[in-house]
This record gives sequence, structure tokens and C-alpha cells, in this order.
Amino acid sequence: MTARARAALHVAPVARARPRSLGRPRSEASRARILLAARELLEERGLRALTIEAIAERAGASKVTVYRWWTHKAAVVLDAVAAETPRITYRECASPLESLLAQMRSFTRFLTGRHGRLLVEVVAEGVLDAAVGEAYREHWVKPRRDDARRLLERAIEVGELAAGVDKDAALDALFGPLYYRFLVQHAPLTPAFAETIFRTVIGGIAVPEVAARLGFTAARGSD
Repeated sequence: MTARARAALHVAPVARARPRSLGRPRSEASRARILLAARELLEERGLRALTIEAIAERAGASKVTVYRWWTHKAAVVLDAVAAETPRITYRECASPLESLLAQMRSFTRFLTGRHGRLLVEVVAEGVLDAAVGEAYREHWVKPRRDDARRLLERAIEVGELAAGVDKDAALDALFGPLYYRFLVQHAPLTPAFAETIFRTVIGGIAVPEVAARLGFTAARGSD
């Protein structure tokens, strides 16, 4: 073996690479800054004047980072508003229908608060802009509708509702009036009104003995 061949065998050891950080804390921090920037800019400028560029600049992030999580400015805004929105919580040993009533009251308070007013802009813009409307349904309506549907399914499982209840129709009947008053503003939207709607709807679809025991009977009079 020649000297050159022997030298070729003595390869310098490869430096051991440092463990690569997954970067999750940094990513989550960046996402939180983007959501905060979106909420602030929505209040300052309104949805129509809002841009991805402005959100990225305010958050100290790149547009690429923003587009990594969201495809449209409305999606960013909706997730930003949703981050402060009450979601349905499942309480052990509690009536699923009572949990649903509690959520309707909480949701009503949200709609009539500061973030509810911001949501009006998104809903109105969604009528004119198909992309905004799609983002609204995907990022806002669907998660909350899924939550409420699970409560109705649980109510069926424990015998509070009959198995044949049309869950989608029930959800429309329960939450439709809240959105109607929220958008049209022809009358006050209050937790008491939400309870009136709840008792009216549930009084018609709950198992009779359950409706009587829990007091979920059709409401008389109006809010």
C-alpha cells in the first residue's frame, strides 16, 4: 500500500452535530404575536383595510410565516377573535342540555362584547367576498357547531333527547335567533333571550319526562 493510500485511510473524525431544536416554543410565540397583531389592527383599521403585510410587520414576522398557518387575512382575524371566545366545556355528571344552555348564555355575552363587534365586520365582508365567507364558516362556524353537536349527541346518549332528533335543525333553531339579533339588532340580545330560545326549542324536542324534570318547557311570552 502506498503512502498516499495509507494517508487516505486516516480520515478526520466527523464533528458530531448538535441536537436540532424543534423550535416549537418559538413557533408558538410567533403565532401568538401574529394573532395579537391581527386583533389590534382589526380594531384600528377594520377588516377591509387590513393586510397580511401589515399583520406581519406589526408582529415582527415575515409574510411567509403568516401564510404558513393561514391562507387569508380573514382566517387570521377569525382565529385571533376565536382565541378569546368561550368554547363548550364538558362537565362530568352534568346534564348535556344544561351545558348547552350555559354555552348559549356565554356565547351571547361574547357577541354583545367588544370582540363580537369585530366579528360583525367579518360576517358583513363575507357576504361580498367569497374567500372571507369561506374562512368564516371554516374557522368560526364549524368548530362551534361541532362542539354544540357533540352536546346534542351526548344528550341523546343519556336519554335527554330522542334518538331521532334532527341535530342540524336543532342547532339552527337554537343559535340562528342569536345571530339574527346580533346582526339585525332589531331587539336586544341578552342571556335571558338565549334562555327563552333554548327553552322554546328544547321544550319541543326533549323527552317529556326529562323536559318536565329539568324545567325545559316551552317558554311563554317574550324576552
